[in-house]
Amino acid sequence: PDRPDLVACTLQSEPARKLETLSKIPTLVVVSEASYHAPSDHCTAAYLKQAGVPVTFLRLEEKGIKGNGHMVMYEKNNLQIAALLVDWAKKNIK
Repeated sequence: PDRPDLVACTLQSEPARKLETLSKIPTLVVVSEASYHAPSDHCTAAYLKQAGVPVTFLRLEEKGIKGNGHMVMYEKNNLQIAALLVDWAKKNIK
C-alpha cells in the first residue's frame, strides 16, 4: 500500500479484463476521512482504472474536508461536499 494506514490492493492478472460499458463514463470514487471505506477505497479506484474506466479518486480530507463519516449526505457540511461533487461533474461530464 501507499501508506501504512491503507490496505494492499489485489488487482487482476494482466491482461486485465475491461469494463467496456463503463469505459466512456467518467467515474468519481469519493471517500471520507472517518469512513470504514477509507483504508480500502483506493483499491476500488485502482481496479476500475485497470479495467479501463476513467476514474478519479478523491479523499475529502485532501480537499480540506475533515472528520466526515461514511454517510456524507447526512453530515452538517453536506452542502460543501455537494459543491465539490458538482464542480467535479461540471469539469468531467460532457
